[in-house]
Amino acid sequence: MSTTIDPASITPGEVSFFVPPDWFDLMADGTDREATRARCAELVRLTYPNTPEQRRQEFADGLLYCYDRFLADGVLMYGVITAPLPSTGTQAAWQVYGGVVAVPERPDEMDLGELLAQVFDQRFADKMAYVERFPTDMGLGFGFISQPPVAVPRDWEGEVGTELRTGLAGVLTCPADGGKGLLVIGTSLDPDQVRELAGLVAVIAGHSVFTSRTPGE
Repeated sequence: MSTTIDPASITPGEVSFFVPPDWFDLMADGTDREATRARCAELVRLTYPNTPEQRRQEFADGLLYCYDRFLADGVLMYGVITAPLPSTGTQAAWQVYGGVVAVPERPDEMDLGELLAQVFDQRFADKMAYVERFPTDMGLGFGFISQPPVAVPRDWEGEVGTELRTGLAGVLTCPADGGKGLLVIGTSLDPDQVRELAGLVAVIAGHSVFTSRTPGE
């Protein structure tokens, strides 16, 4: 999901994402960018009510930038979570997104790292700290967690320093014989929250289903 997808190459089908009932999905308005902008601004206002308006606008612009990129890449679901964690009370700032991807034949016979590197972005191939296989509603599930470094803009260095890491968790779920599957990815501003994030990503991916159909059905 890191390159622009030709719509003609997408296998027809339906996706049923298993998400919490109060899920905030920025892709819910489809290609209506103005409606999406309004929902981004409202989310930021509710999350950071005491933050200056200009700063809140910058946050909303950042969400809209992600929306534009994900929409162009064929992402079908892009959810945002901003809430205290029940376990610690610390604030979570998570993004979770997912879409349909091509999976090699017989994925159960491949090395997990190799499989995820083929399906996911190659630049994360050497940063997967932990990978695991588990059953899902589609058949197979392959998950990973990591805490990769991220580039810090120069104007942010005074606030966050020069070394910044993020929490990264992902799950690929697909039939046992490969074909088309779902890739669900989550990122956290706090790398120490990656295990809690991975639990949410595993539940969403594990119970979400992509059903393909032939044209004309």
